[in-house]
Formats: sequence, structure tokens, C-alpha cells
Amino acid sequence: MQFLDALFGKTQRSKFLVATALLGGAVFGLVGGCATPFYSTDNKFLLHFPGAARRSDQIPGVLRPWERIKLIEEKGEKGAKAPVEEKDVLLLQISQEFENSASPNVRRSTIEAIAKISRNYSNPVAENIFRVALEDNELNIAVSAADGLGVYALDVKDGADESRRLAAELLADKYKRLPLSIAAGSEEENKRRKDLRVAILRNFGNFQESDSPLVFETLEQGLTGEKLDDGALQDASMRTLAQITGEKYGLDAERWGQFLAYRRGEGPKPEELSLSERSPKIDSAIFK
Repeated sequence: MQFLDALFGKTQRSKFLVATALLGGAVFGLVGGCATPFYSTDNKFLLHFPGAARRSDQIPGVLRPWERIKLIEEKGEKGAKAPVEEKDVLLLQISQEFENSASPNVRRSTIEAIAKISRNYSNPVAENIFRVALEDNELNIAVSAADGLGVYALDVKDGADESRRLAAELLADKYKRLPLSIAAGSEEENKRRKDLRVAILRNFGNFQESDSPLVFETLEQGLTGEKLDDGALQDASMRTLAQITGEKYGLDAERWGQFLAYRRGEGPKPEELSLSERSPKIDSAIFK
């Protein structure tokens, strides 16, 4: 007992500090003896600690996920400005990355790169990837696909009408097939489904009714979805309708509903909100 008191001290605090130091030393020694690094960094200070490996060191024949993502992003930036022949090659390479990778982060980066390359270039490779990604079980990937379709047909020169129609119909079809009932899955799953529906409604801001009648049909569905989704769908629909039509009904869901009925010839056009009515709800995304 005297030996232990001499080693650890007599107070509880001193015993705790010595025990912590011994445990830390043991872990430090264990990590220091590891042959395989357990984290990567290029920070010069952190590289002095045991278990650190230089992030920039290349492993022959192996690409880490962050290295793969960086290469995909570079191809996306390059392809956005490349001639058609080079776009085709890069699109095929990136689509293979999407099909072969199990990493959600890598797959999302491929979708974003494909959207960049295809913004001025309609092509079946991009359309197929977007179609597949919209059905991905990882809903974050489906959201990226919705965002990609939102910009896909913006500036295409050849086949623009057909590309815009296809993009709009893919989004509308996915929205229609998503379960809306809160009883259809877990709370987290329903939250992600809501995020996907909101993304679809938001990206309809890049389309017109002439692209597909499903644009306004889907926005009207979102306008009445507040009971299921705490107002998120309704809000996204109103903002998108304002962006497309230029009408000034603010965040008044009732007037937007009347406006959509008016477009179908089912009633008079509602009066726009006055500035005083809109001022408490002014949003730069709606009122310019």
C-alpha cells in the first residue's frame, strides 16, 4: 500500500492524473508501434504524431476516395469547356465510376460532374445516369440527380426541347411515385424523402409549362402537401411558381391555388398582393 501511495500519490486527484498519464502513454506506445497509419494529413505538425501518414503520398495502384473524387471533379471542370468529342470520352469515364463505385460520396461527385459537362450538351449517357440515380436507395444521391436534371437542359443547343421535356418528366414521375404518407417509413427516411421532393419542386424553377404539362401539375401537388410535410412542399412550390410565372402572390397558398385554377380556365385570375401585404414576407428569391 505504501508503494502504491508513493507511486500514485495519496489524494484522489493525484491518483487520477497519474492513471491518465499511464493510460495515455500506453495508447501512445501502441499507436506508435502500428505499422499501418490510421489517419492521413498534410499538416506538418500532425505528421510528427504516431499513426500519421502523409495524405499526398500515393499508394501504387490504389486511389483513396478523396483522390478519386478530386479526379472526378477535375474531369467535370475540364469537360464543361471541352469540345464534343472530349465530352463524350469524359462522360463515359465518369459514368463508369458511378456504376462501379460503392461509395455514396464518389457517386454523388460523378453526378455533379456529369451535370457540369452536360449543361450545354444533351446526351443519352447523362440522361441514363440521372434516371438511374433518381432511383438510388441512397436518397442523397437521388437529390443530386434532381439537382443535375435541374441544370441539364438549361443551355443545350441541339435537341433542347426534347431534353427539357425528358428532364421535366423524369422529375415529375419520381415525385409522383415517392410515398407521401408519414407511415411509409422511419422518421429519418421520410425526412430524406421530403428533401428529395423539395429538391424536385425547387428545380422545376428551370422549366416552363411548355416543356411539359407535368411541371405545373406537380407544383400543384406540392402546393397541397403541407399537411404531410410541415409546409416545406408548399413553400417550395410557391417559390418556384413565382420564379416561373413572375406573379406576385408571395407566400399566399390560397391565391396560388386560385391562379393555377385560372390557368386551367376554372375561375378568375386572383389579384396580386399589395406591397403592404407582401412586405412582411418579402424574400429576395421571390420578389426582385
